[in-house]
Parts: sequence; structure tokens; C-alpha cells
Amino acid sequence: MPQQPPFAPTRSLELVEARLARRSRVKRLVIALSAGVIALLALLPAASHAQAPVVDASPAPAAPAPAAPGSTMAPTPGATMPAAPPSDTMPPATQPAPGIAAPATAAPPPTASPAPAPIGTPPAVPAPPPMAAPAQPRPPLTMPPPAPPRDAMVRRMAGSVAYICGGVAEDEQAALQSEARKYNMSLLFTQGARGEYLSDVDVKLMRGGKEVASFVADGPRCLLKAPSGTYNVRATYQGRTKTATVSTGGKNAQMRW
Repeated sequence: MPQQPPFAPTRSLELVEARLARRSRVKRLVIALSAGVIALLALLPAASHAQAPVVDASPAPAAPAPAAPGSTMAPTPGATMPAAPPSDTMPPATQPAPGIAAPATAAPPPTASPAPAPIGTPPAVPAPPPMAAPAQPRPPLTMPPPAPPRDAMVRRMAGSVAYICGGVAEDEQAALQSEARKYNMSLLFTQGARGEYLSDVDVKLMRGGKEVASFVADGPRCLLKAPSGTYNVRATYQGRTKTATVSTGGKNAQMRW
């Protein structure tokens, strides 16, 4: 067999060694950079607390808004998340942040005790409430008297003339006879040859061409009291009109249909 020459490094081995050396240098550089970044992140919280302004008294910081369901809040680099307190224990008192002074607790104002009343002074009596003025009684409501019936034999007024009519029954005739002296004229309304009494006669009293009074006679006889003078009487019954001239002082002026 032919004898082989002794082993000698080739070009490929040199290339492999160079690559391994290069990788080792890169690893050392990466490790050094990672250590520097970690040290820088550790110094940032301390520097932020050192630069925070000092406040004498300030209210406790507002609690952060709760995160939406399903969302995850990323923690701040270098900060530790506080542990949640148990549900059956009271939460501990809020501790102020480093570099911030705790607010001073105001002392309650002293309570002034009432001064004792001097001996022998009678106790104060509260003033009685003011008395309300008595209610004034309301005056009774006065209702006007009801109007008499149309056929009632009572004294009535028509303008400046007072009159009363009736005389159908015997008692009415007697009442009119007793009242006749208080009036200065008298009218009697009849019909037919036998002189039957009439009622519901429309009467108009004229003087100087002007109407002085107008009324409806509820009976056959009417007593009138009018200013002194002469009057023209126009009486209408069932569409038929009769006229007569009467003067004050005349009695029993009869008008027949």
C-alpha cells in the first residue's frame, strides 16, 4: 500500500475557526449590551422618584379606571404590581409615594361648653306662638224675595204708574174696595150685554202721544195711581182694541167688548 502523508490543516479548517471566533465575539457583545439595558431600566424608576416635586398636602391620587373585560394591562418596566388585599379584611391605609409629603390631618375644633346659668336665675320660658286673628263671620247671603205670581193681586209698577188688578172673586172685590182710596183712577173690563168680567187685557196708558205705562190686567178691575192729568187708554183683548179717555179722579171707567 502506498504511504499517506501526515495530517495537515487545510483551508476549510481555517475558515471554520474564523467563523467560530466571530460568533464568540458577537455573543460577548450581545451579553454586554443586555447587561447595560437591564442596568438602565433599573435606574429609571429611581431617577423618576428623585425628580418628582415635593407637595405639602394633596388628595390621594385617583384610582385608575378599571380595564375593560378581556383586556390585559401591561406592567410598567421595573415596577412591581401590588398584591390584591383579601376580601374579608379592611384595605390598609394609603401610603404616600416616595418624595411626596403626607397631608396633614386637621385637628377637630374645640367644642365650646355652654356657660352655666347663675344661681337663682329662673329658667327661660319660651315665648308663646302668636295667636291667629279670629275669623270674621261671613254676613248671611240675602236672597231677593221671589217675584209674586202673575195672577197675584199685589201692587205693581209700570213706569211712573202704580197699579193693582183683580176682582174676580168676592174677597178680591172687597180688598180692592178697601184700597180704592189710595188710587186716583179705576178701570173695569167687561164683555157682552150681561157685563161678564174679562182678564188678560193688554193695557197701554198714553199721554201727549207718548206711552206712559204698559201692563197686562190680571183681573177685570184695575186701580191706578198716576200723576195728575188726562190719559188715553188703549186696551186690547183677543186682537180687538178699545180706547177711552180718563182723568185722574175718575172712578170706574168701564171698557166693554
